[in-house]
Amino acid sequence: MMYRKLAIALFILAVCGTGSQQINAAADDYTRPEQNMASQWVKSRPEFMGNPAFVIEDENKKADEKPQESSDTSQQHILINTAARQLTLFQGVRRIKTYPVACGKAQPDMMTPSGHFKIIEKEVNPSWTDPQNPKHVVPAGPNNPLGQRWMRIGGNYGIHGTNAPNSIGHYASHGCVRMHEKDVEDLFSRVKMHTPVDIVYDRVVIQRDDDHTISYYVYPDGYKRQSLDTAYVKKVLHGYGVDTFADEKSIAEKIRKSDGQQTYVGKVYDIILDGKKLDKRAIRKDGITYLPVDSLSSALRMEIDFKPEEMLLQSPYGQAPAISKSGELYIKDTDASGLFKVHGELTSDYKYRLTAEH
Repeated sequence: MMYRKLAIALFILAVCGTGSQQINAAADDYTRPEQNMASQWVKSRPEFMGNPAFVIEDENKKADEKPQESSDTSQQHILINTAARQLTLFQGVRRIKTYPVACGKAQPDMMTPSGHFKIIEKEVNPSWTDPQNPKHVVPAGPNNPLGQRWMRIGGNYGIHGTNAPNSIGHYASHGCVRMHEKDVEDLFSRVKMHTPVDIVYDRVVIQRDDDHTISYYVYPDGYKRQSLDTAYVKKVLHGYGVDTFADEKSIAEKIRKSDGQQTYVGKVYDIILDGKKLDKRAIRKDGITYLPVDSLSSALRMEIDFKPEEMLLQSPYGQAPAISKSGELYIKDTDASGLFKVHGELTSDYKYRLTAEH
């Protein structure tokens, strides 16, 4: 019954109806992205696209330091996104560093393959054999296309340096992953044999900063493997609780451009009410913190009247302006006391803690 009342209220808001409706929100099907040691992933996507959209998290202040030696090499992991032309090194779930790379040309038999690999060979100052002419071998030196470091990950595929630094950031190789010389030497010094390497093709990348700022990037479809629509991008953003703050028009424009530039969405905080985490999150944007009305009304077991023609919310304690974001109702946190008799604060661990007033 509570869920049905909420659905009716939101439908009326969407069609700009009039009258007063009861809001008694129930929890939706929000699920946080799963975690693996490479990243956080969003579920359910076509298999041919490889692993789902991944998140880049800000490395901490010691990110540029080399990770401590550990006998557990499974904690070390490389993720390569060929759509973004980026290689990211992780230690456990923590991002150590992200490097720009060049990937295979967008031509048959030259595209960098997606899949699960591992480092099976490391070589300093390698020689290079021309794949078109096996008799043509270039020794180590400034003319070597492999640069000064080589890490084979399977077959003839590998991660290596280059004598063509201007190719980095493009689709330029025969299938290998090229890096700037200083970058490949840095990576080479950090990784061990048998380090897992996952290669994916995903045009949507989510970035979560240390202060819980969420932004996203959409990259061009260089390999013509992944068409995008607003529903997919919305789904990815939903995994981080910010989909309602990204409208379909702006997402569609972002997909049209596919320029790989950063788009800021907002800061997200788990809401803790009397020690319990709510099903939805607080979102801070442009200096204002927004709280989801349905989650608060459900957690507090409080009926809220919504007057869509006035965009007003009425509780037993008072009124507050309603703010609609993609059909979801929010209030400013400064109105929480008057409407719900709760007050909140952002704590040092980036939780928005609400306490009921007595």
